[in-house]
Amino acid sequence: MTDAVRIVQLYPVELGITGDRGNVRALQVRLERAGVPVEVTRVGIGEAIPADADILVFGNGPLSAMRLVVDDLRARSAELEAFVASGRSLFSIGASAELLSQGVDLLDGDTLEGLGLFPFRVARTRERNVGYIIADTPDGRVIGFEDHASRWALGADAEVYGTVVAGRGSFAHGEGSGEIVRRDQAFASNVQGPALPLNPQWTDAILTAATARRGIEWSAGDAHAHLNEYAEGARTTIERLVHSKDFRTIGL
Repeated sequence: MTDAVRIVQLYPVELGITGDRGNVRALQVRLERAGVPVEVTRVGIGEAIPADADILVFGNGPLSAMRLVVDDLRARSAELEAFVASGRSLFSIGASAELLSQGVDLLDGDTLEGLGLFPFRVARTRERNVGYIIADTPDGRVIGFEDHASRWALGADAEVYGTVVAGRGSFAHGEGSGEIVRRDQAFASNVQGPALPLNPQWTDAILTAATARRGIEWSAGDAHAHLNEYAEGARTTIERLVHSKDFRTIGL
């Protein structure tokens, strides 16, 4: 194992259509600005995940891409289960989050069986939810963009990370909606943007867990000020739009 934090992006070609490399870049840059060495590895179909991976990042893609990667992903099922069970960090968005669920029920009656890393099941819907989303989490307010045609049915042991305060969200939660399912240090979400550059506090929570597990000292400081300012400017603009009287989430 090297002294560097190893970030691995899986299926960057097939599952990388919503700025998903930006999530990798956010993790990388925040570590580098704190003086922590980083190695980024991109893993495609049939390629091995480095044994010393600290953070796995999965992106989003269409149904055709899900069908392309699903067999390769299933072959990694035991490896990914062990990765999550060990307390290492995993971040998944959209299509990848669905593939890591218990399964995806499609509109044509077909089913894509998932890996079951997260305790929820996905039902594709005819209505598409498009617009900004805001959710309150234990690590602060998450702000981003949602664009999905699905609803998640959570198992009894699912840990809800975010309570939606604007937008549709991915699943029912209490009297409203929820967004993001968490399992230890693994996250499944429909928040795009990309999400991590827009939400430094979420990025830092992931990095804090990953570096602590390795015994590496890391914290955000003055070197991150400009990154935080840029994010805050975008977040403030989105919140202003969301709370304006003309805002609405689009259902297509």
